Amino acid sequence: MKKRIQLISFVSVLLLLTIFSAQAQDKTISGTVKDETNEPLPGVNVIIKGTTIGTTTDFEGQFSINVPSENETLLVTYIGYFDQEITIGNKTKFDIQLKVDAEQLEEVVVVGYGQMEKKDVTGAMSSIKSEDFNQGVMASPDQLIQGKIAGVQMTPSSGEPGAGVNIRVRGGTSLTASNEPLYVIDGFPIDNTASDPGTAGVYAESASKNPLASINPNDIASFDVLKDASATAIYGARGANGVIIITTKKGKEGKAKVDYDAYFGVSQLAKKLGVLSADEYRAATAAEGTSPLDLGANTDWQEVMTRDAITQNHNIGVSGGSSDTQYRVSINYLNQEGIMINSGMERIGGRMNITQKLSNKVKLGANMMGSFTKNNNLPYGVGGALDGGVINNMLRMSPLLPSDYSSSNQLEKNPYIMANSVRDFTNTQRILGNVFVEAEFIEGLTGKLNLGGDITSAKRTAYLPGSIEWVGKGNGSADVRNNNLHNILLEGTFNYTKQFGDFKLNALAGYTYQEFGKEHNYTNATGFDIDETAEHNLNAASGEILVESNKESSKLISWIGRANMSFKDKYVVTATVRADGSSRFGANNKWGVFPSFSAAWRITEEDFLKSSEVLTNLKLRAGWGITGSQEIGNYRSLPTLSGDKQFSAVGIGSGVTYNNYANPDLKWEETTQLNFGFDFEFFRGVVFGTLDFYQKNTSNLLLELQAAQPAPFDKYLENVGELTNQGVEISLNTLNFAKNDFSWETGFVAAYNQNEVKNIGNYNEILTGAVGGRGQTGQFSQVIKPGLPYGTFYGPRYLGLDENGNSIQSEEKEVLGQAIPKWTFGLNNTLRYKKWDFNFFLNAATGHQVFNNTAQEFSNTNDLYSKNSTYNVMKVAVEDGMRSTEFNSRFIEDATFIRLSNMTLGYTFGMDKVKFVSNLRVYVSGQNLFVITDYSGYDPEVNAPAGGGQVPPVGIDYNNYPAARTFIGGLSVGF
Repeated sequence: MKKRIQLISFVSVLLLLTIFSAQAQDKTISGTVKDETNEPLPGVNVIIKGTTIGTTTDFEGQFSINVPSENETLLVTYIGYFDQEITIGNKTKFDIQLKVDAEQLEEVVVVGYGQMEKKDVTGAMSSIKSEDFNQGVMASPDQLIQGKIAGVQMTPSSGEPGAGVNIRVRGGTSLTASNEPLYVIDGFPIDNTASDPGTAGVYAESASKNPLASINPNDIASFDVLKDASATAIYGARGANGVIIITTKKGKEGKAKVDYDAYFGVSQLAKKLGVLSADEYRAATAAEGTSPLDLGANTDWQEVMTRDAITQNHNIGVSGGSSDTQYRVSINYLNQEGIMINSGMERIGGRMNITQKLSNKVKLGANMMGSFTKNNNLPYGVGGALDGGVINNMLRMSPLLPSDYSSSNQLEKNPYIMANSVRDFTNTQRILGNVFVEAEFIEGLTGKLNLGGDITSAKRTAYLPGSIEWVGKGNGSADVRNNNLHNILLEGTFNYTKQFGDFKLNALAGYTYQEFGKEHNYTNATGFDIDETAEHNLNAASGEILVESNKESSKLISWIGRANMSFKDKYVVTATVRADGSSRFGANNKWGVFPSFSAAWRITEEDFLKSSEVLTNLKLRAGWGITGSQEIGNYRSLPTLSGDKQFSAVGIGSGVTYNNYANPDLKWEETTQLNFGFDFEFFRGVVFGTLDFYQKNTSNLLLELQAAQPAPFDKYLENVGELTNQGVEISLNTLNFAKNDFSWETGFVAAYNQNEVKNIGNYNEILTGAVGGRGQTGQFSQVIKPGLPYGTFYGPRYLGLDENGNSIQSEEKEVLGQAIPKWTFGLNNTLRYKKWDFNFFLNAATGHQVFNNTAQEFSNTNDLYSKNSTYNVMKVAVEDGMRSTEFNSRFIEDATFIRLSNMTLGYTFGMDKVKFVSNLRVYVSGQNLFVITDYSGYDPEVNAPAGGGQVPPVGIDYNNYPAARTFIGGLSVGF
């Protein structure tokens, strides 16, 4: 209640401030902006300094804007021209002329191991700045760009706060190795291994957490996504899945500036699943003449198990500096409740970025971050013992039973009691940072030495108390697990930039050393008479105590080189090579070489287009390259041993046995990619965008093969197989309208991807995607087969029901659909009127399906009609007369959707007369406001399988943590 009062008070203050400001007296000013040749400039930003109140010039270079007082200053900015500040005074009409800034014309973007002038970029890459990020509750940095970049698909593993996200750049390139991109934060390639130690099956393990959730999104300045091989080959063995470069905010020369950002929000269950209500349950069983267990209740278990979840976020940043020293320091606090009871995450973190000139030729710098994250884990999964977790039982439990119903039958677990009784917390500490020294040796030649570290420590403690009736007094179970990860980086690079007349050279050479390590241990104990402190007092266990520990490490050593050459700013070529040596691969293949080559032609620099005022930029790009993947885990090429009591030959002590086949020929998966693209611009930025065509071919796929028996192990890893991805990416930005205090801008992205498995060695097919639910053991929903896409659903075709309510289905298995969308879309619109700003963002996907494993399990109405039944089922199954269920096409559903992901309305106050406040903006925002889809589950964007197999499945929905709809109110204040 206290949190809700705080939220109501906060929103009330925002409304009062808005009403107060609306009473201020405005005046309208107008004018024209031209260049040095008196040609009008469209798309110029004209804003009131220190605020976000502003507009952009129209096609004739004209603008009109309302200002709140006579003492404001106009700030006029345009790429390639010097900024200009103009005192308004009593004037209402302005003729403004901007001067060309030759240096600013050389706009730079972040690429691997440095920066490059945007005009000289020859590879496929996308950049997005902080002003274009998604708004709302953002627990991790990746959510800032979800749906914003063509060819980057993000699918959350669940709706749980801090849950993992499956990110694919131009489709997946592997079957058994990781398909996640490489993240580089301020020049440090991080190891994005999940740090959560996991739990034993008895706790119905939750989905893995997102390692990026330890990083404060408020600290992020920009993302640069490298997509094709000519851009990613500089990262060699880790570039096959794309590279996401994250740059954090830095200090600038000037007086110290303090920024405070805060929001409060409430999240609700966005959609309920269609299980029977109490009245429908009684009517169905009465019609059948059966007698369920009826205790007179009318319980909506989805209502009982969910809540209005409160989120609050506070961020303070202090930045400034002199010509020699620039700094930025920030601290952040996030507390996000989950919409399921007794779940959520809390994070506190800090960051310090500083640069210091020692002389005109030497500079030091440091980027440091520390965070503490606490996850309250809801045991909602279904992979464990005791018949599943909270969500599985929330849907199963009869509505005729009260919320305090208790039974000793473990198949009748009250989810409310389970959620409030099981204690399951993960505490994660992370320190991430790097320090560097950069020196100029001679004109154009600089050297940089970079040392970084990423240290993560995670501890998960869980306890299933014996006070729960179906567990039994004295049978409590405690689980304590620890993960300690480290990632150490040392790299040295040289960069040489020189211009020889019309010829310009930018060359890079360097060496990197990176070491990764992990230590894991856990203890599981059972038999506790006292529940209160069990997981912190394992010696009190009267039952068996199990202990396990392991330690592993790997190293990556690399030599890198790149040359970017341009002639007359028209013709640009880039050549890159990286040689990687990894300890993960066989003795015969420790080293791999990854080259790339790309070229660009800036057609608008040719005489026949240079003077065009319509087509103001056109660049043709083409690139080829080879990248790799080493994400197979450690020691897979070596013969390894396991030690355990079960391996004892005499039943006393312990023994050892082989658990892995030695394969000295094990090597990288290699992805060869070809890319053709265009960058275009019309009317000096009124319309601009990119168009790319690509084809990726991955060979030497790493697959688990069956070992010839007898052998001490069932499978071994081998390089066999091939798959391809090909597609198209479109990005288009337009200035639709700009006049009379009103402007409207649109950003649109679309991507098409077609994936195909070409070869899987000696296998004809590989089944994966285990079907969850009682009686489904040995059933699979997906197939990996040459000629079909990865993620193909495969099984019998549903033909109807027989007279007994059992499914009629085809005798032969068929292709039933595919899990990966063929098309993904994003549409962003920003409108500004005087002091108001309004933004809405939609994303969509089509050409794919989802296996609704949840619907299949809860369509077995035999459970409903049994005597003294306590099981609920799907209403549609009762209406259709379905009795038993098997996996078939009935439960493969179209997952096409259109989602209103975000809508934000903001108001910026004029702060010219307020001495200590430079800017103040308030806003309200909604996330996941609606989804248009035929999918019957909680959400069509899902990846929560019951189990895998030899190849990880995709596009399966099994008792997933539901998605939330969120409303927030926030403010941003500058001092």
